[in-house]
Amino acid sequence: MAVLPEIGAPARRALQNASITKLEQLTRVTEAELLQLHGVGQKALVILRQALMDHGLAFRALAVSGMDPDIRARLDDIRSGDVALQNKAYYFLLEITEKPVSWAYEAWDELMEGLTHRDNHVRAISSQLLANLAKSDPRGRILKDFDKLFAVTKDEKFVTARHCLQSLWKVGAAGKKQQKMLLDGFKQRFEECQTEKNGTLVRYDIIQGLRNLYAGTSDEMVKETALSLIEVETDLKYRRKYAVVWKK
Repeated sequence: MAVLPEIGAPARRALQNASITKLEQLTRVTEAELLQLHGVGQKALVILRQALMDHGLAFRALAVSGMDPDIRARLDDIRSGDVALQNKAYYFLLEITEKPVSWAYEAWDELMEGLTHRDNHVRAISSQLLANLAKSDPRGRILKDFDKLFAVTKDEKFVTARHCLQSLWKVGAAGKKQQKMLLDGFKQRFEECQTEKNGTLVRYDIIQGLRNLYAGTSDEMVKETALSLIEVETDLKYRRKYAVVWKK
């Protein structure tokens, strides 16, 4: 059996207390159950999830006997055309997807379709929910669908593009492969937005997203990427503005 990867001492003690000492034993528990252990947080969860994926394994999926009717109704409300209903559904779904959920794949296809919906509110909400659902994706489907999600950062409605861009760092927090994919995308977007009308805001959101990702992972590669991008900025005023993000 494979050994557990390196995680923080509190998380390792929590696993030992639960008689989990080998990687394969994690396949017997769900992510939600693991987070209930005192000492196990999102940082440890990401490391464990990646280790499982590297060995072709995954946490135990929650038993699903159909999507909760309330969740189903909120997903339908996203496309209602009623702004009040859309907003209510948005805040509800965004909150519950901050932690792993069991119904990600039941909603995945319709959210992917929502990325190109005629209503920009649907596009914005769908992109943010998909970013949140990356943590509920043991099959790694986001690796295949990321390009379509990332395309929303160039949406004709800048407010929609920005909402997507500001949430994408959560994809990078789902695992090492997802993180590399995100960093590559951010580096490309940072360079190509230079001539865009709102290029400085795009660059600021990318730097802030990297800061959020670093806060959750403490991965020095994330920090190095952000600092190298800041150096690309030729306008001293904006370079200082981006640098402030890393001094908070």
